[in-house]
Amino acid sequence: MGFLTGALQLVPLVVAAVNAVEKLFHKNPAATPSENNQRRQDAAVDMVGDLLPLIEGAIDKDVVDDDLVQAALRKEIDATVALFNVVRDVKAKRAAALTGSAPSVGGTPT
Repeated sequence: MGFLTGALQLVPLVVAAVNAVEKLFHKNPAATPSENNQRRQDAAVDMVGDLLPLIEGAIDKDVVDDDLVQAALRKEIDATVALFNVVRDVKAKRAAALTGSAPSVGGTPT
């Protein structure tokens, strides 16, 4: 299995980690939105990081300690959250259009 194939196996792991973090981590009212987002991103990185050794075994490469892999993982998490936000906002707008009320946009998971 090549490096790209192994890296692509991270996508469903990232989606699962983001979903789990959004369900388990509540926003700290004393923290800024940036601090809350960083805390949740760190938790998702930790979850996926715990599974990286399994991927490493499959691709026969050491990537856990690679700073570029960690940076890419954080970007993938950001992209996943952004996609979830778009889907949530589109659903809210469609529901509002059906009911004739103003859409509620911008809630969890940002």
